[in-house]
Amino acid sequence: MHRKREKSDYVVQNIDLAFEILFYIARKQSVKIKDLEEKFSVSTNTLEKILETLVMRGYLDFNKRKKIFTLGIKNFELGNSYISHSEIRRQARPYLQKLAEEFQENVYLATRSGFEIVYIDIYEVPRNVAVKSRVGRLLPMYASASGKVHLAFMEKEDLEEFFKEVKLEKFTENTITDKNLLLKELEEVRKKGYAIDNEEWEKEVRCLSVPVRDYSGDVVAALTLSAPSFRVSFDLIHGKMKDKFKKASAELSEKLGYSKEIQL
Repeated sequence: MHRKREKSDYVVQNIDLAFEILFYIARKQSVKIKDLEEKFSVSTNTLEKILETLVMRGYLDFNKRKKIFTLGIKNFELGNSYISHSEIRRQARPYLQKLAEEFQENVYLATRSGFEIVYIDIYEVPRNVAVKSRVGRLLPMYASASGKVHLAFMEKEDLEEFFKEVKLEKFTENTITDKNLLLKELEEVRKKGYAIDNEEWEKEVRCLSVPVRDYSGDVVAALTLSAPSFRVSFDLIHGKMKDKFKKASAELSEKLGYSKEIQL
């Protein structure tokens, strides 16, 4: 009698390692081969073959002068293909439009990519002065409103891994780089149900973000408004704006199968 195959039986080790390498470089943005040798317990010969294949296929770029590996254009093509077929993007579009037109500011749909945040859709409004970003842009989780939303509702083990892997660097004088202060703010985000980026990623830019949940109750995306600080006061953010965004996120989450009966 044949034994039942376990899930691990179907794992092709080198393919699995190739994905691990891609995700690691996505978090670090650029690495040298010695960094990968220290991170992964694999022979230099095997590692070089995997890297050579990923470069040849366009999933990695190699800078010969600096001796560093970065993500290649193929990752964007895959991501763009995924985005175009994403159910959440389709469902969220009317809410992006409604919120953007009501507040006359750009509104984004953001999701988690490793330990960073990526914009997967945007609804722009015509303004002479506006905060413009692009679909596919990566942001640090701890210095962005949408990132704080994801961090606040992250599993304990994932949050611990985040602090092990991510260095809290300063981007502006308002960036929170103290772990305890960040944890305190994340607790506030959990209590209030929304997060703010008060010029922590970019000077003179203020953001509001609320979580979007799926059928399992997990936070799978965030609705985020980004605008010049002089146009969005704290009174507006903590008042009418957060109420409208929380209402929109509740409706969108329900469309994605979320029920309030699910334990958070």
